[in-house]
Amino acid sequence: MKTSDFATVGDRSAPVPPHLELRQVARIAASTHGLDVRSASALGGEWASNARLDLSDGTSRMFKAVGARDAHHAEQLRARLEWRSSLARTAATVGIPAALPEPCLVGGDVAILEHDDSTLLVVVSEWMPGIPFAEYRPTPLNAASTRREIGRAAAAMVEALSGHPGSQEDIQHEWAFETMPETIRGALGTDAARTRISETDRSCVERLIRRFEGLHEVVLAAPHGLTHHDFNDFNLLVDPETGHLTGVVDFDDARLAPLMSEVSIAAAYAMLGADADPLAALSDVVDGASEVRAWSDDEVSAIFAGAAVRLCLNAVVWTVRSEGHNASYGAARMARTWPIVRLLAATGVEDGTEVVHGTSAGRAE
Repeated sequence: MKTSDFATVGDRSAPVPPHLELRQVARIAASTHGLDVRSASALGGEWASNARLDLSDGTSRMFKAVGARDAHHAEQLRARLEWRSSLARTAATVGIPAALPEPCLVGGDVAILEHDDSTLLVVVSEWMPGIPFAEYRPTPLNAASTRREIGRAAAAMVEALSGHPGSQEDIQHEWAFETMPETIRGALGTDAARTRISETDRSCVERLIRRFEGLHEVVLAAPHGLTHHDFNDFNLLVDPETGHLTGVVDFDDARLAPLMSEVSIAAAYAMLGADADPLAALSDVVDGASEVRAWSDDEVSAIFAGAAVRLCLNAVVWTVRSEGHNASYGAARMARTWPIVRLLAATGVEDGTEVVHGTSAGRAE
C-alpha cells in the first residue's frame, strides 16, 4: 500500500517527515492508542512515516505519523488530518469500503505528542483486506468487472461527499487535476528531467497535454465538489481471487475539484497494465461511473484527456524522483506508466473519445 504525497514540495504547510524506526512506531502506537503491537512493517510515504501494525490479537492497523515545526503548524495539521478522517467516515456510510480511523486514548482521531524534541501527529486506522489493484493479476472478464466497480466507487465517492463540509484550507497540491499541465512542465524543466526523459517521451507528453488544454473551459465549467482525488492503483484494494473492491484508502489528496476528475484519475490508473487495450480499460471505468451518475459528452471527453495527462504527471514526477527512499516505488511507477503514455500519445483524440462516448456517455439517468 502506498500513501500519497501530503502537499506540494516546498509548501510550508506540509508536514516534516519524521522518519521513525519501526521500534519507535510500535512504542508510539502503544502510548497513543493503547495497541499491543507484535510487529510493524514499513510502508512508503514522502511526508509521513507509515507502517502496518500487526497486533497481538491477530488484527492489523495502518499507522501514519507526521511532524510539525511548531504549535501553530501542529494545530494546522491536526485540523487537516481530522477533516480527512471525517471524509473516510462519510464515504463508509454509503457503503464505500473506506478505512476508518481508530480513536486515540484521549479522544479524537489525531494524537499529538512530543518525540525526540519534535512534535508528532499520529493517526491509526483499520487495515483493509485485499491487495493493491496494482498487484492484481485477473482474467480478462474479472478485470473488466473490477474496473467497472472502481468506476462506480469513484462516482459514489463524489456523491457521498457532496454534502460534506469543505476544508478550512484552499487545498492545492502537485497532483491537482486542473493544474496538471503546469506541474508537468515545471517538472520537465528540472535538471533531473533533462537527463532522464528522452525527447521522444517529452513529445508524447506535450501532445497529450495539448489535448487536455483544449478542454480547459470544459474543466473549469464542470460541476465541482469534494473529491478523494487519488483513486490510484495502490490506494484501491481488491480481493485477489474475485477482484471485488475491498478498500479505498488515503484521503491525503482530497480537495474541491471538478467531479469528473475523480473518474478520470481512476480511469488513468486502470489503464496501467492494460497495454493491449488501455482505452477499453478506461471505458470500463467510465461505464461503471455512468451507472451512478450521468456525465455530459464534454465531461466524458475531459475524462479521457485528463486520464492521459494524469499518467503523464505520474510518469514525469516519478522519473524526477527516481532517487532516495522512494526510488523503488518510483522505478515501478515509471516501468508501468511510460508504455501507456506512449500508446495514448499515438492515439488520435477522436479515437479515444469515440470509445468512451460509444459505451458510456449519458447511460445513467
